[in-house]
Amino acid sequence: MKDLVNRLINLGVDLGTRNTLKKALSVLGEEPENVDRLYVEIKNMVYREKMKSFEPKDKILFLPHCLRKADKCKAKMTEEGYECAECNKDCKVGQIKKYAERKGYKVFIVPGGSMMFSIIRKYEPKGVIGVACMKELILAAENLEMPINGVELSKSGCINTDVDVDKVKSIL
Repeated sequence: MKDLVNRLINLGVDLGTRNTLKKALSVLGEEPENVDRLYVEIKNMVYREKMKSFEPKDKILFLPHCLRKADKCKAKMTEEGYECAECNKDCKVGQIKKYAERKGYKVFIVPGGSMMFSIIRKYEPKGVIGVACMKELILAAENLEMPINGVELSKSGCINTDVDVDKVKSIL
């Protein structure tokens, strides 16, 4: 995938939107089944160095509420998402949250994009890192006018989803 992205960039193709990406791939005779994944990977590549230049305190990490263990989670819903009770050591939300906060990130566990946008307006971060299903990653990539990095859930759905914790840590 990185070879294809580099080819497009070397050709000077504007990859700012999914539609331009689809058109560019068509010109190259490529029809990737996962144009959305490619689009998110491009955004990650474009913003990687910029995101590294920001202090963790100037970035927000968003985790999806569906990553919680729904039957065991004792988190309480607030105006800024779920407040993790760190009730289950096997919970990936708690593991990621603890790791990110030790590094200095603000972490929010949210039920979806509208709450995310509200939190961004309130805290005005320089950059955003999101863990989400592809639909939510695309929503953020197309609507946020700031550097972003995204990690796709390895198991989607709206409950008891999954993510590669090491992949999230590597972005942080």
